[in-house]
Amino acid sequence: MQAQQERKNGFERLGRMYALALSGIAAAIIISQLFVQGYISQQQYDSRIINLAGRQRMLSQKISKIALQIGETKNTNHRQQYAEQLSEALILWTQSHQGLQEGNPTLGVIDNRSVAIDSMFEAIHPYYEAIVNNSRQIIQQLQQNPDADPSQLQPFINQILMQESEFLDAMDNIVFQYDDEARARVIQLRWIELILLGLSLSIILFELLFIFRPTARHIRKTIAELLHSEKLAKDMSKEIGALYSSLERSYQELAKVDVKEDLPRVYAKTKPSGIFEYISDEFSKILGDINLARCSNIFAWLEHEGYAYDQVQNIHQIVMQGDAWYGEVKATSEEGDFIWLDMTIVPTLNTEREIELLTIVCSDKTERKEAEARSHEIIRDKIDTELKQQRVRSILILEGQEEERRRISRDIHDGIGQQLTALKFTIENINLEPNMPAREAKVKEAQTMLNQVIQEVRRVSFNLNPSALSDYGLVPVTRRFCAEASRLANKNITFENKTGFLNRMDKSVETNLYRIIQEAVNNAIKYSKSEEIRVEFSHNAHYLNIEIIDKGVGFDYENYLLRESREGTNLGLLNMQERTYYINGTFELNSEKGQGTRINIHLPINGRNKKDYKSSIGG
Repeated sequence: MQAQQERKNGFERLGRMYALALSGIAAAIIISQLFVQGYISQQQYDSRIINLAGRQRMLSQKISKIALQIGETKNTNHRQQYAEQLSEALILWTQSHQGLQEGNPTLGVIDNRSVAIDSMFEAIHPYYEAIVNNSRQIIQQLQQNPDADPSQLQPFINQILMQESEFLDAMDNIVFQYDDEARARVIQLRWIELILLGLSLSIILFELLFIFRPTARHIRKTIAELLHSEKLAKDMSKEIGALYSSLERSYQELAKVDVKEDLPRVYAKTKPSGIFEYISDEFSKILGDINLARCSNIFAWLEHEGYAYDQVQNIHQIVMQGDAWYGEVKATSEEGDFIWLDMTIVPTLNTEREIELLTIVCSDKTERKEAEARSHEIIRDKIDTELKQQRVRSILILEGQEEERRRISRDIHDGIGQQLTALKFTIENINLEPNMPAREAKVKEAQTMLNQVIQEVRRVSFNLNPSALSDYGLVPVTRRFCAEASRLANKNITFENKTGFLNRMDKSVETNLYRIIQEAVNNAIKYSKSEEIRVEFSHNAHYLNIEIIDKGVGFDYENYLLRESREGTNLGLLNMQERTYYINGTFELNSEKGQGTRINIHLPINGRNKKDYKSSIGG
């Protein structure tokens, strides 16, 4: 009896030591991951900072280039255009420069500079201030007198050019310093990982010496005792065999029983704002400890799972009106597995007819979804093949359209534009008789008309093939297009970059997005009868969202689709949809008569699968 007690105490001690060793390994792994993830986030931030710092060089060169163009032209219209471009570039340049020094949430920059970078920014400040002040002086002079003599502007231009070289050299040093600091952090992470690896190996060695080896001795001793009890062991073996036979029969019977679908149950209760007051065990397993720590709100959890902000706000609005919301929700468990829930959010009213609680009722549909997925694998392969063929056809059509537009752009710019310019110069050189005022008036009228035609040709050329798109990106070109369209259509067409989106994307993606925006705005100008049209950009870590909104007459979208399917007279919407699908985005159009039209384009920024986004939420 005493020997059995000693063996029991020994195994308990080994068990505690084994649990302690495993806890040490787990702690080392967790700490290592925390360090790695933290440094990965820091590296992403460093990349963003280096990108912004490098872009400052490009913007300073752009400011110098525009200043030179202003000094070389005397044409009033050209000066005004250059002044607008100089003002836009100066605003973006100063915003980025101040953001790098003081932080700017819109640009994704925080104020955590090193002492070395602070001193470099102090050294570069005089050159920066000189460029800013002289650029503003040029803009102010042109605003006061667009026909100012170039000699009045030349001192400011010379100052900008003198300071640009010093600014570029100092900015190079700042970029290199950012890069050196990022590299130093990577080296530091490498040493931390080596230390944690050494700690993990030490724990494993400790287990080998003080846990597994004593365990082996205990096992050998136990086997020796079992050999002395051979008859007892045989009897126990017979009993275990009978037990296994019984268990096998039980498993066979259970295998014949179909698994019933999960019945709806209360998973959680929340306040009207969505803050959890009660969470069931099933929902806790889905949320996991990490999500529970991050998301104490059902609506914040939905956003954390990747659902669009507008969709989540729409759900909240529905339940706050006293109506129940039902939908299918795709979530991710703590282990990384997908879980499908049929979710119903039911508002509970108090005696004063005010919403007191939100009850979350769910049923787990994961097994059903997986079964459906397995049964449709063959059909899905066939559908995917057809979709790929359709995509190839769409790509060929879109590429043909782009090539045709480029050809037309070249023809207009190199042919008609040059001919009209030559004709303008010819008319200007006609010798007018002083006693023929009518003839002089006619010629001046012709000159005015020719100026308008040349300007229109340039506008059409820009719309067909905007070269600035490849140079500066989607945001500046869209802003310029809206300003130009507003001036020509005599409507209030505004552009707003709500979240400061500055990312550059693939050339074909930017081209197709620009064509979609162009088509949508032109349609609104032609058909909506709205005096106000808005183009809005917003984004998060996963998606870019573009909205084109008008407050015009609207139309019946269903009737429009029926009419187009019969007649096929206007391919504008179809073209926008095909372009959106081509770049892996989603296209949504909402319109009602008298309520205006809203077009939404959702585009994955980091290559996220479009199908997952479409099917992520329902209701």
